[in-house]
Amino acid sequence: MKRPSSFSRRTLLAGTAITVAVSAAQGITRVARADDKATKEQAKYQDHPKGQQRCEICVNFQPPNRCAFVQGDISPKGWCQFFAARDNAH
Repeated sequence: MKRPSSFSRRTLLAGTAITVAVSAAQGITRVARADDKATKEQAKYQDHPKGQQRCEICVNFQPPNRCAFVQGDISPKGWCQFFAARDNAH
């Protein structure tokens, strides 16, 4: 009787990590497509800053008034839950 091949715990964990990473990357790509952006309501967008956080210093901001993740025109002084400051933001 032939014994089934076995996987090491390390191989199983590495495979799982890769699967999760690929799945996450596919989700990000899906949201980033122009025809599949979040609505302002879904993004919790507001047309004013949240403290020092504002669209014009976000990595997702596309001048003069667009966002990589939010549908429609946005204010450079606005804010949403996808905010991520650029490295040189101030």
